[in-house]
Amino acid sequence: MIEGFRTNTYKDKFVTSLVNSVNGIIHPNTKTNISQYGLGEWPTFNFEKWTDKPVAVVGTLRGSEKVIWEAQKRKHTFLYMDHAYFHATRDYKDKGFGLLYRIIRSQMQLNYLVDLQQKDYKRIQRFKPIKVKTFHKSGRYILVLPPTQAIARLYDINYEQWLKETMNTIKKYTDRPIIIRNKTEKTPLQNQLKEAWAMVTYQSTAAIEAITNGIPVFCDEICCVKPVAETDFTKIEKPKYTDNDFRKKWIDSLLSCQFSMSEIESGVAYETTMRLQNDNYA
Repeated sequence: MIEGFRTNTYKDKFVTSLVNSVNGIIHPNTKTNISQYGLGEWPTFNFEKWTDKPVAVVGTLRGSEKVIWEAQKRKHTFLYMDHAYFHATRDYKDKGFGLLYRIIRSQMQLNYLVDLQQKDYKRIQRFKPIKVKTFHKSGRYILVLPPTQAIARLYDINYEQWLKETMNTIKKYTDRPIIIRNKTEKTPLQNQLKEAWAMVTYQSTAAIEAITNGIPVFCDEICCVKPVAETDFTKIEKPKYTDNDFRKKWIDSLLSCQFSMSEIESGVAYETTMRLQNDNYA
């Protein structure tokens, strides 16, 4: 059994389905006038009397981060739900694979490879092929994607400090131009990737698009592209170019943690997540 938390949004149906699949308990956040980036409150859950069961949350806003922080502090298993890494249904419209969400155990990003079984390969086969381009080494500029203010709050980092220190490091080790891409940028990412030497980010999932398009990435340890990226920003002129076979193993790991609504409702998602993933509390 697990205990799940709703935040009064459309996507609550994912965490409700996960919890119901194992006869768990749902705690609704009954304060409905929470702004998108507000912290929120949990009047139906006693944080002083913490559960002995895994907890499940969807997203990082409207109070979910409070549950995440408490679980991390206690080193307690939590299941984090968010948009899928590939074929994401961010508009909640079926694009041929059903409504998809990812489930990550005790952290927000899957930043390591998992050991898949035959049944896992069979399940994720429907998502393939994921095209992977050969790394190109002729880019002109560095594309920097800072964390949003909400992500900075979630991970307890200072947005301005991260950006300042990152820019200073890059400028110290390369003369290449730098382009900063914020969350509100209207230019398609594909356009900015065309002439990029590398992408630098804290943990943005946009880094997946960079890696699959042959653009090397520099990121933090928590990022989902960590296995195929470089975490030392001082090596900006010496990116990590992983071969196609390893990148495909990394892709398979990411595919293994995303599920359709029917897989969540049936219990496949819970069983797979608990079997394949570890408690890392990253």
